[in-house]
Amino acid sequence: MRRLVRFGGSRLEPVETAQEERTSADVRPAGGGAVRGGPRPSRARRARLAVTGLSLAASAALGGTLLVRSVASFAAEDERPAVTASVVSKTLPAVSLAAAESGPPVPEAVLQQPPVTRDVLSGGPALVAADGAGPGAEGALVGTVASPPERTDLASPLQVEYTLDPVLTRQVHDFLDRRGVRLAHVVMMDPETGRLLTYVSTDVERFPPGRTYPAASLIKVVTAAAALHHDRERALAPCRFLGSPYTLTPARVDPPRQGQEVSLERALATSNNQCFAQLAVHALGTDAMVDAITRFGFLRPPAPGHSAGMIDAGSDRYGLGMLGCGLKGTWITPLHAAQLGGSLARGRVVEPYWIERVTDASGRPLALPRRRAPRQVLTPDLASELRTMLVSTTVSGTARRGFQNGSLLGRIQVSGKTGSLSGPDPAGRYEWFAGVAPADDPKVAIAVVVVQAGGPWVHASQVAGEVLRLHFCSDGGCGQSAVRSATPARAARSVAARSAKPAKSQVSAARRGTSSATATARKPARASQPTASAKAAPAKAGASARATAKKPAASRPSAKSASPTRKPTASAARKPKQTADVSAPPPRPRTKPQG
Repeated sequence: MRRLVRFGGSRLEPVETAQEERTSADVRPAGGGAVRGGPRPSRARRARLAVTGLSLAASAALGGTLLVRSVASFAAEDERPAVTASVVSKTLPAVSLAAAESGPPVPEAVLQQPPVTRDVLSGGPALVAADGAGPGAEGALVGTVASPPERTDLASPLQVEYTLDPVLTRQVHDFLDRRGVRLAHVVMMDPETGRLLTYVSTDVERFPPGRTYPAASLIKVVTAAAALHHDRERALAPCRFLGSPYTLTPARVDPPRQGQEVSLERALATSNNQCFAQLAVHALGTDAMVDAITRFGFLRPPAPGHSAGMIDAGSDRYGLGMLGCGLKGTWITPLHAAQLGGSLARGRVVEPYWIERVTDASGRPLALPRRRAPRQVLTPDLASELRTMLVSTTVSGTARRGFQNGSLLGRIQVSGKTGSLSGPDPAGRYEWFAGVAPADDPKVAIAVVVVQAGGPWVHASQVAGEVLRLHFCSDGGCGQSAVRSATPARAARSVAARSAKPAKSQVSAARRGTSSATATARKPARASQPTASAKAAPAKAGASARATAKKPAASRPSAKSASPTRKPTASAARKPKQTADVSAPPPRPRTKPQG
């Protein structure tokens, strides 16, 4: 028998079920997440589990901070004032926190359909972009939607004003089309309010945005946060591992006596599976790991029309290790990933929303449902510490090529985490990126998931980097002064020095007593006047050139050998394949793997 815990609202309900009777798909709930986990604990551990269960229920009801260790800690939280609508209204639009004072409610079907396809920009009969007319602000994205037949109290059609940026949304669609990305979701969100700036999906039939998919190594952010809270000394101690950092075996959930060592920051940057499996087993345990995932909101629907996530803690230490490093056991939606990235800003999980206001055909405003208040899941200091560590992912880690070693946005640094894991529906390699930018003062959270299933191989970090560039650098500069400072003085001097220095082939030719006239004698000159180097060439070089020109074609040296710079072959010109965050052992490369 295996313990199954369902999360619904603020309750945790233990359910006994035969292990062989249920699969991961069987326990995936429609309205609430599910947790499957571990072997039956000892009597003492069951007592601690009962206390933890009470703590989980209390924290779920109160929206408490991350990873409270005991019931006494919850009592301290109870004494703090609860977050109210009046407090949160400083950062969130009041119309989104509570229902409108008057007017009928917005139909549920309207709330559950995010405008993720290109149709929202096409100006068709269902969705049209506004040009400053109507109730929306100038440049807002406004669509017309038919009212459900059963809602006779509404004058159809309804006019829906969306929060999405129409210019950025069009640019994201164009970029994905241009690069041939067939299966992807792109979300950009304000981490303070949950307001979506773009929400793009390429194929809602094969790859629906509201379904859950393997979270892969994104879960390492949760594991790191939980370990830093529960056992900070162990979390910050060097991690020791053997062989490939991506290969995990039952024996490698324990630190070896000897091996390679990396810091927590480097383990995050390179997505080291062994290090995070060790943290899950030795610093956390099943209860704390499940508690952390629950607090980040993975087990509840992130927004209307989206599924709750699911986790499977396994039945032994190896299963817990795989959960902690992301090899298996966690399923989330793209909006969950955006919430995870947004939590790095101030430590809060906010509910995403994409509807600003709705009116019917008579101009009467409709009432939007109340949104959940933001939940503090990390202390601001811990969120800042994680952001600092996760900059290494885009500078020297698994996302470095997508962000050009951190220079893509000038001085604007990006904190983020990649993930990669194979999945069945749709079949392919799932690649994630979730993070925030700028790292020192986050303004946007971004989440990208791409399924590599044939066709051009475009990594999620590349998509995220381009979307952030479109957002921050749309005026020709990444935050104006940031782009000018993207090329430091020493880099500018290096470029100038390279342009002033003679080419290596010219220096080599001069040492051999030849000149560029030898090369130009073998193909027609581009200009009618001889070059300066040809005028200054020695006479014997000219004679040699004429002798070479008289030789039969069979005896002449090939253009490949005569050219001062060898033209690269097809294999040499091929762009090296980016090694994204791999959650399964990759094939043995000829060079050192990137992680």
